[in-house]
Amino acid sequence: MSSTVFPSTHSATTSNAAAARIIVVGGGLAGIAAAAALASAGIRVVLLEARSQLGGRAGSFEDTPPQQLLDNCQHVLLGCCTNLIDLYRRLGAADKIQYRNRIHYLDENGRRYDLWSVPGLPAPLHLAPALAVFGALSVSERFAVRRAMWAMLRLGRAGRESLANVSFGLWLKEQRQPERVIRRFYDPILISALNEQTESASGKYAIQVFQDAMLSHRQGYMIGLPACPLEELYALRPCEDVRLHTRVSELSFAGNRVTGVILRNGQRLPADAVVLAANYHAVLRWIPEHLRRTDSRFAHLDQLQNVPILGAHLWFDRPVMRLPFAALFDSPLQWLFRKDDRGAALHGVISAARPWVDTPAEKLMLLFRDQIRRLFSVPEAQVIRYRIIIEKRATFSPQPGVDAYRPSQAPPPAGVENLFLAGDYTRTDWPATMEGAVRSGYLAAEKLLASFAPAGSERRFLVDDLPPEFPTRFLAGKRV
Repeated sequence: MSSTVFPSTHSATTSNAAAARIIVVGGGLAGIAAAAALASAGIRVVLLEARSQLGGRAGSFEDTPPQQLLDNCQHVLLGCCTNLIDLYRRLGAADKIQYRNRIHYLDENGRRYDLWSVPGLPAPLHLAPALAVFGALSVSERFAVRRAMWAMLRLGRAGRESLANVSFGLWLKEQRQPERVIRRFYDPILISALNEQTESASGKYAIQVFQDAMLSHRQGYMIGLPACPLEELYALRPCEDVRLHTRVSELSFAGNRVTGVILRNGQRLPADAVVLAANYHAVLRWIPEHLRRTDSRFAHLDQLQNVPILGAHLWFDRPVMRLPFAALFDSPLQWLFRKDDRGAALHGVISAARPWVDTPAEKLMLLFRDQIRRLFSVPEAQVIRYRIIIEKRATFSPQPGVDAYRPSQAPPPAGVENLFLAGDYTRTDWPATMEGAVRSGYLAAEKLLASFAPAGSERRFLVDDLPPEFPTRFLAGKRV
């Protein structure tokens, strides 16, 4: 196991916390981020993970036979994911992300359309040439998209916040966006970004995707793909004491304080504070009913709705795909990624995969095989091996009004005073994404340290958003 290389930086913020023992439960991105941030402040951290690898939903597993690392699902980041990029830097993995500025789109017959950014041009001008000639849409449809993009730009942050309880479908209707534009422009972007149907998502989060990724800063549109299995991104441990294969059975409490954790093997680990970075279903199991009644963070967690994601690993008997990745129109698979140099190993993704959860794996494989044959004109290509993975509780739904159910990372006045929450379901001002998970971990670390520190000496780990560039600042006025 590798030791952390982060510097120890004791300050007024950590003078009381340095001697404390902090336990982080859950080795997904939220837990990794919380542990890395606390370790960088000189705190003794124990990170507990039930699985054999770190990463959680953004991790890998060993597929046998053959002995091969497979990702649970393909994960993509954008340049606007400032905190995720910061975490990769902390973990020494930033150079394992390959960035591109072009998205390839394929219709159901394999016709290709590209949407790219122009290097050197600031946002939102950097995408204007590509949108002007985006052949997947007609001239009138492209005009409709420009009209909506202008409306999003003028909304700014305050305007999108006002749409938190409004569906994006209603907003699109008000902007007179044709159904075909929704299928061919909004769906490929938003269903994968939000893991929800475009028209059902909160207007706040849907518009945030376009504002941050396309309209604010040219760097926001850069598409990052790991050049290795996800597990390799976490080769450098976020803190010195990382314990894998370690399952938490329950928490121990004294009054309104958590005193430690009890492991499945019966071992008790004392703690001065605990960060729960597991999914909210596990969190609810660990909190006794009487504490749930007094800590408002747990009052509405059962109202969050789960949304599944389907990932399909397919190995063909010949090369079928040359492109590194592609977004797909009007097809079962929504995105397709080449996973080897030959183009014979592919990975397909379906987000918001509710209709597919109970479909037999073999039927799914045949459906995807036929889709790929049509896309790339390889009618004789055969699937020699496949693996279908459905994460039934992949994310929560970013439906209108969902922010009312999302808890703070820090305890309220009557809550469990030394228990902190991390996870993309907590209040991060982001939807359920890798970026949202990392932000939650950084926020939990900030608020935990603040509980030990005198007022005014808090540490900050959260990285700022990309600043709006000049054209956006000018066009949006004071609303950005």
